[in-house]
Amino acid sequence: MDHNELRVRIRLLMASGELPPGPPLTDKVLPGQLARLTRIVFRRATRGPCLICDGPNPDVSYTYADRKVIRLHSVRDALWQGRRREDG
Repeated sequence: MDHNELRVRIRLLMASGELPPGPPLTDKVLPGQLARLTRIVFRRATRGPCLICDGPNPDVSYTYADRKVIRLHSVRDALWQGRRREDG
């Protein structure tokens, strides 16, 4: 996927709720979400593909209180964080 395709995919995932539109803060309930973030893991291979590009070996993992896990490559995570700042 090229950069523009990734940005479109991020927008679609945010619109569907698969990627939360708000910042992943452990002390706040995310807008439009029923779950709180309980754990963030960096620089460690996680099971499953990257949610954004579907590629193997994502190195960032967000775990929410409802046990939802979002796995991303750090470069995809940076795109998601940038998109949230643009929308926020």
